[in-house]
Amino acid sequence: MGSFTGSSKQLPDQPVRTVDPEVERLAHVVVDGLIARLALEPAVPASSLLDNLAGQLEQAAALRRLGVVRRTPSQQQRSSSPTPDPTLTRGPAHR
Repeated sequence: MGSFTGSSKQLPDQPVRTVDPEVERLAHVVVDGLIARLALEPAVPASSLLDNLAGQLEQAAALRRLGVVRRTPSQQQRSSSPTPDPTLTRGPAHR
């Protein structure tokens, strides 16, 4: 490791960071309100979430076996746009 040479300087006193008491009070109000809201919501057990996911996967597998494919928004836009008439879109070589 390198060594530090030269005179050792003391850092100037740094101001102590303070938080505006009103900001701190509002932060506590917001957090306490969120905790209260979360406490009122019914808890969903993890097993029920897994059951839900299993059902969705089974449904997706069944749809796939039937050949059903979900379209993405970009695929829907392409299929809804009219197909140009090939006789109108010929290049200069075909004129």
